[in-house]
Amino acid sequence: MGWHDHPHAPPIGSVLCSLASIPQHGCKEISYGSGDSRFGLILFRRNDDIRAYVNCCPHFSVPLNAHPDEFLLLPDDRIMCAWHCSVFRLTDGACEQGPSTGLGLDAVQVSLVGGNVVIGRSGAPSLSVEGA
Repeated sequence: MGWHDHPHAPPIGSVLCSLASIPQHGCKEISYGSGDSRFGLILFRRNDDIRAYVNCCPHFSVPLNAHPDEFLLLPDDRIMCAWHCSVFRLTDGACEQGPSTGLGLDAVQVSLVGGNVVIGRSGAPSLSVEGA
């Protein structure tokens, strides 16, 4: 099942947030729905490059964070799962160490449109700037 098949996933073209609301070299959590069936995204920003992943550790299918919008960020643009300590690269979603080694985060393509981050089609995360 791809991210777009999740019952609470926003439709392609939906504005997720403003670029300014994502801290430099930091993450922002976006959620749709509630409880166990919610759909969560992690948006990572490095300058104007935005990467998006489904907020779900592939090891145990839980969000990477233990508290809303708080992540365990490591040097070199990496993130650690708060539950079982798998470490993922935010540049490509690959797991470097821990129980999820050999697995990766599910990427969601996003675009930057007029200062807003917009959800795109499924596939590798990338940034396309429209109107530039």
